[in-house]
Amino acid sequence: METDLTKIGMYKDQQYEVIITTIDKDGNSNAAPFGLRVLEDNEVFLRIFEGGNTIKNIKDKGEFIVNITNDPLMFTLSTTNTIPEKYLTRISNKTKNHGELAYLTDADAYFICEVKSLKTGLREDDIKSSDVNFIKSEVVELNIKNKCVKPMNRAIHALIEALVNYSRINIVDENTQKYFLERFLESERVIKRVGNEKEKESIQILKEDLINQGFEI
Repeated sequence: METDLTKIGMYKDQQYEVIITTIDKDGNSNAAPFGLRVLEDNEVFLRIFEGGNTIKNIKDKGEFIVNITNDPLMFTLSTTNTIPEKYLTRISNKTKNHGELAYLTDADAYFICEVKSLKTGLREDDIKSSDVNFIKSEVVELNIKNKCVKPMNRAIHALIEALVNYSRINIVDENTQKYFLERFLESERVIKRVGNEKEKESIQILKEDLINQGFEI
């Protein structure tokens, strides 16, 4: 049974934007977007704040499905509420609990995960202190539905935005230039956090060029 995530372009130490689908003890489905980091070819890491249905279902059942998609509607629906049942396909689960699981019907790929460890800690940020769950899971089954599957990473989108603003920065007014530079710093932050080596090199090239032009960053 295939479990190697490199088969769908997901690599060690990289973070990807995915949609997690779970089913609760009463058979209700839930879907929500998360950033997922690859630890090994068949091991992933999630950080999920306490209080939502996803973490409750994962704690109850010890398993979940990771959906790989670039569909904006699916990300919007799963962020604002959850994805309606009509967009999901239910399958009999042959792993730990022998119950049902659900995946996005039009996902380019999906994989079933079993939780190997779950630790809870306290995170303090600019908003509030929150309980957060650190979850390591093993990929036990990988299903590729689209051979051209490409997992989503925030860094490439941040880089493209920075490049578009860069191409316009010398033809806009001073206030817009200031806005572009503020956006550049946000793009740089995202890329340094979740980007690969080429994306990090690219944003550094862009930064050095802007500094050479006399912009203060």
